[in-house]
Amino acid sequence: MKKELCFEEYLDNVAQCLEKLSDDNIGLNESLELYKNGMEHLQKAQKMLENAQLQCQELKMQFAKDEE
Repeated sequence: MKKELCFEEYLDNVAQCLEKLSDDNIGLNESLELYKNGMEHLQKAQKMLENAQLQCQELKMQFAKDEE
């Protein structure tokens, strides 16, 4: 089972994939694998960001309700 990474680690992995993809000597199969890996990590980071935004909105609503 894969270890769940933090948001920053996912973004770092995406950056590493992009860096490797810019190499002119990379083969097609390796390029496709890097692209797939990068997109998976980007989607996971995006989901984490969306969850954090939802939590912030819920907290704002909770604090607004408490101030009433």
